[in-house]
Amino acid sequence: MATVLVTGASGMLGQHLVPMLKKRGHEVLAPPLEELDLTDAEATLVYTASNPIDAVVHCAAYVAGIASSKRNKHHSFDTNVTMGMNLIRSCVQSGIATMLNIGSATVYPSEAPQPLSESSLGQGAFEGPIEGYALSKYVVYRACAMANEQHGVAFKTILPCNLFGPYDNFSLETGHMLPAILHRMHKAKQQNEPIVIWGDGSAKREFLYAPDLADFICFALEDFQRLPEVMNVGSGVEVSVKEMHQRMAKITGFSGELKHDYDRPVGRLRRCLNLHHQQRLGWSPKTPFEEALAITYDYLRETLG
Repeated sequence: MATVLVTGASGMLGQHLVPMLKKRGHEVLAPPLEELDLTDAEATLVYTASNPIDAVVHCAAYVAGIASSKRNKHHSFDTNVTMGMNLIRSCVQSGIATMLNIGSATVYPSEAPQPLSESSLGQGAFEGPIEGYALSKYVVYRACAMANEQHGVAFKTILPCNLFGPYDNFSLETGHMLPAILHRMHKAKQQNEPIVIWGDGSAKREFLYAPDLADFICFALEDFQRLPEVMNVGSGVEVSVKEMHQRMAKITGFSGELKHDYDRPVGRLRRCLNLHHQQRLGWSPKTPFEEALAITYDYLRETLG
């Protein structure tokens, strides 16, 4: 089995991925920030050159919800690009030829036709509020592709839809839509307050349970040659924001009022992925949305005590 470096191992995806890789017999390097700071180019090169690494899974990223991303565009862009460039350069210089870069479906142009296909990448402007994050993910993906062309390496990128699950960021200020709303609804239930839905609730999103993405990564590493240079990974199931709130209310036991705030940002009205590569590879997620949502809510309650 391989020795796999997982960056961002303390994040949501990393905490699901590391034990899965170990269970499949891989040796896993999961350095904390104190041991590997990807924003430090020299330290990154020293780490990759001094460890026997067969493959890298690049999960590390600065991520936040739409409101926080809008306020911190430059920081998001700078941090993610710096980490990605340092890692790619270090892997090339250290002779590491296999990398799976965890990108994001936010890289698609805001006006790209739905369902979103990899052929639309680079064909238009990014979504305004999350431009910094989206552009950073696109730059790292393209840097991987250029390294493949120039250096003969296999640095491939996957573009997952919205992730959620245990170990997520449930912050009401900086969390992504689903975990932040789940926390808000839990709090509203306890305090007998209404829940405010941003916009009219018609916007649709595709969600993927983080352990399912970790399963895909394990699957991909075992037959890496079959992966294209870039591909979508998703559930294939769209859920409207209003329907998501209704399902959350059922799971949490919230029976209060659902109100709308039409002045809050909602992002694009639809982000659905074309999953033809995923289907060709023969992989599909195992966990139904409501089951995953219930597990995630149980985790949130445990963390809140």
